[in-house]
Amino acid sequence: MKMVSIRCCSSLLTRIITTSRFAGCTCGVRTSSAPLWTVNHSDESKNTHNKPQYEESKQQRQYEEGTDKKQSDDSDSGSTSEGDTYTDTEEGEHEVRQQILDAALPFVHSYGWTQESIIQGAESLGYSGMAHGLFPGGGVDLVNYFYKECNKKLEHSLTQKTNEIIDNPQLKKGTTAFISEAVEERLRMNTEYITSWHKALALHASPLNTPQALDNIGSLVDAIWYHAGDRSHDFNWYTKRGLLAAVYKSSELCMLQDKSDDFQDTWDFMNRRLSDVHKVGKCFREVDGVLQNASGVVKAGIITGMNIIGLNNKTR
Repeated sequence: MKMVSIRCCSSLLTRIITTSRFAGCTCGVRTSSAPLWTVNHSDESKNTHNKPQYEESKQQRQYEEGTDKKQSDDSDSGSTSEGDTYTDTEEGEHEVRQQILDAALPFVHSYGWTQESIIQGAESLGYSGMAHGLFPGGGVDLVNYFYKECNKKLEHSLTQKTNEIIDNPQLKKGTTAFISEAVEERLRMNTEYITSWHKALALHASPLNTPQALDNIGSLVDAIWYHAGDRSHDFNWYTKRGLLAAVYKSSELCMLQDKSDDFQDTWDFMNRRLSDVHKVGKCFREVDGVLQNASGVVKAGIITGMNIIGLNNKTR
């Protein structure tokens, strides 16, 4: 059972490390070239005997030449700022998207993680309900926004805690205790939407959202381990994050069916899983030590065996 559990965690780990990031499209406003104006100068020679018509023709040419120069200057100015226009448009659209998604969250209680919540959020800010076209993913975009915002809040909180520990080393706790508090703090952010969180998880785990979902969980566990003091660059870096991701997701699922006071059963479950992670992590460190000290032939055999069962990500 332990080997199966470890193998599952390793599989999850591999998916997290190989996550492709979601790439968005930019849009901008192009400025069209001003039309070229032409003047028939032959009219001047033909009408030199007619002074009023000559004056009118001269004034017309001056007007047209002045207009041509102004439009040419505007065209040059537009061409030099075209890149800025793209950037400003992209930033402006991103800001509007963030505002609408933030305004949509209170409507989740009534409409769920749906396009309708986004429409209600847009209209509450004075935008047209058609603004939902900015969110092709619909409810998935709303779930990803909430997930990322919670991750940002947690990282800000962990940064404050680490700074306090630097100022007062007596506040420092053990690594497992620190991680336990961090995971609990992050899970508690979901409690506001606990009645509909199972639907959010279903959207989050949809095939089209897999890259973004893995990025969300990967960023979360990496932030926790970093602030816990982990600076490893070897095999342990992968195992720690993969195993913590498994603990977080399993605790998140446990929370959905937890009926105890203040989700106490979830915290107990989480701490038991973290204790298992500590034991598994120790096992991995011992295996890594064997690899470093083994002879070439034995080392090659062990590596081959670990590759077969999917445990050895270090040499891949």
